[in-house]
Amino acid sequence: MSSIAILRVAVVFALTITLMPMYLLGLALDFLFGQRVVILLIKKFWSRAVMKIIGIEWELVGLKSEAHVFVSNHISWIDILAINCILDVVFIAKKEVRSWPGLGVLATLGQTIFIERKSLNALSHKSAVEECLKKGQSIFFFPEGTSTDGSVIKQFKSSLFEVCYGETFKEKILGSVQPLTIIYKSPIENDPGFYSFWREEDTIFENIKKVINKLGQGRVHLVFHKPIEFNKCKDRKHLSYACYEAVKNGLVSPGNSF
Repeated sequence: MSSIAILRVAVVFALTITLMPMYLLGLALDFLFGQRVVILLIKKFWSRAVMKIIGIEWELVGLKSEAHVFVSNHISWIDILAINCILDVVFIAKKEVRSWPGLGVLATLGQTIFIERKSLNALSHKSAVEECLKKGQSIFFFPEGTSTDGSVIKQFKSSLFEVCYGETFKEKILGSVQPLTIIYKSPIENDPGFYSFWREEDTIFENIKKVINKLGQGRVHLVFHKPIEFNKCKDRKHLSYACYEAVKNGLVSPGNSF
């Protein structure tokens, strides 16, 4: 790695170690009293600091809401940082993430709910997700089930949207999901997918090394769309498709050619 990359890693590591005792205290407060303010503040500060350290700017487009569920397209590990800069959410991720060295520990500490990858096995994890929602905590997942280079939006899988019609919302059917479109501005003109790790030969760690070695960075835009109420869609498939259309339109809209 270059000297700039080594310096960035060292600063992020030092920042993480410094904040860890306060974050663990925040986890204890959340567990005992349901108070998330410490967790939220530290997650936001850490994520914004890491984005600043690696040199990637982020921008919020549109208005965030108090939705129960948030969904978006998935391009890069940077998605998580950018989202944490703005939202207090619990992520749902494939179980393989838990075994990633270092990153798995951070994801676990971040209270991520891990699920099976092939079928997403959403129904067997439904209770864990609903328990999270019952506490008033919003969740975030990537319905494509994979990452892309950011130029297209893959059809959304509907399995996880079942939670929107589960016990938590069954009686009143009140609740909403807010779709986001994530758009990256690459620092390299002839490589628009620079930040993505969709390439077969580009593992997550190779991608991280590539990004932190880059001196001049780009930007990430989080485009927030109008929330969609659960009761406006008759089932999870219709809700999934409505979110897919919103995210896709956010990608192709001329107004989003930043």
